Amino acid sequence: MAREAGHTFDLERVDIPNKKTADGGDYWKINPKGYVPALVLDDGQVLTEVGVICQYLGDQKPQAKLVPQFGTMERYRLMEALNFASSEVHKQIGALFNPNLTAEMKEVQLGVIGRRLDALEKLLDGNQFITGDKYTVADAFLFTV
Repeated sequence: MAREAGHTFDLERVDIPNKKTADGGDYWKINPKGYVPALVLDDGQVLTEVGVICQYLGDQKPQAKLVPQFGTMERYRLMEALNFASSEVHKQIGALFNPNLTAEMKEVQLGVIGRRLDALEKLLDGNQFITGDKYTVADAFLFTV
């Protein structure tokens, strides 16, 4: 999203299982939640959670038109799509990467994922993008998932 919006930034690889940054730093100090993403701002503040980071990046570069104006129904539809992508699609697919997932659990999880993807297909029906005819941060996130 940062690239799409035209931001300049530095990336830092994170070893999630060991909670270490590429330079050996303690990732817990950056994000006490222990997972990615985390966006460290120029003033040292840290933003976490995909939906928040996507909206922040889009809001900082309104000329990119990746985030509808706050207070509009389009913005609420974007927030709805980001929340659905994060909590219902990403989390469900991410569960498949659990090394302790049994064959039975995997079968159940695939059923849940199928239902979420069916819902996503219905949301996209007749639309070029998740919130309609405009590409937004939600589309970029869903592409990643």
